[in-house]
Amino acid sequence: MKFSRVITLMAAAGICLSALPSLAQQKLSLRFGTVGIGSAWYNYGAGIADIVQRQLPAGSSIDVLPRAGGIGNIRLIQSGEIELGISFAVTSAEGCGGFGAFKEKQIKVRGLLGGLDIYYFGTFVTKKSGVTSWEEIAAAKNRFHLLTTAPGGTGEQGVRQVLALLGSSKEDVAKKGGQIEATARAGTAETIKDGQAHGWAHVVTKGHPAATQIVTINDMVMLPLPDKVIQGMVEKNGWAAAEVPANTFKGQTAPVKTVKAVSNILVSADLPSEIAYTITKTIIENADRLPKIHAALGDFNPKTAADPALNGNCPMHPGAVRYYKEAGLMK
Repeated sequence: MKFSRVITLMAAAGICLSALPSLAQQKLSLRFGTVGIGSAWYNYGAGIADIVQRQLPAGSSIDVLPRAGGIGNIRLIQSGEIELGISFAVTSAEGCGGFGAFKEKQIKVRGLLGGLDIYYFGTFVTKKSGVTSWEEIAAAKNRFHLLTTAPGGTGEQGVRQVLALLGSSKEDVAKKGGQIEATARAGTAETIKDGQAHGWAHVVTKGHPAATQIVTINDMVMLPLPDKVIQGMVEKNGWAAAEVPANTFKGQTAPVKTVKAVSNILVSADLPSEIAYTITKTIIENADRLPKIHAALGDFNPKTAADPALNGNCPMHPGAVRYYKEAGLMK
């Protein structure tokens, strides 16, 4: 399986390059950070690239990368390794503000577009594990083995925050005989089915590919977060309180209390303004096509795409600002 998807953009009849007067003859090679193959974000990236492609200079390419998650993509933009990346508003706030997972402000990161979807912090455990609460995970009941994303992913960030609010940590769980293990999405469902792990925690949206597979081939229960954890996640870590609607996932017949975040697209400050303008304009003006990429994108509202909170209060790219003001979406 390839670990990147390169979309070669060829000129076609009807292409309008009027928005790119200074770059019309310069082909571009853009890198778009998402997360692992099989994830919703990777599908977002591939689909959005398909929509944007015809508006870029002839011969340009977008390399849709299956890495590096909400935290990792911010770091990759800062280091100049990618030009675009998907993250969460809550994570973007840490990156642009220089706190939490980041020791300093990521000064090369700019906001482009926010509120793509709604992501819930989801915890799925097998019924046979006997675990019914996060307190039991923190206590390593029955030597509970929880899978999550690698450091750099928002799922792992959420797990650390939940444990901290319960007065625990991954290290404390290990000392008690439990385990919090980073794993790739591919094979997670089978790992749980084979009894090598008892649960999985990550940020998920309706139709999330990995979550759907896990609950389809395993008999799982979706755990709520304790009220005190929800309060702490909101007040200390920038999440929002939420309930996962009943029947969002197989076997989840009642609403589940948790927290939520929204996805956003960040770009490098070095991205030419004409390109940032065109990408923003193309996505906003094709919003009706986004749910065809992934059902979760049906939650996107173009009218709030420039909302600072939905962009992690990151400085907005001047090219995006130009479009939003022209479209009456920003004062």
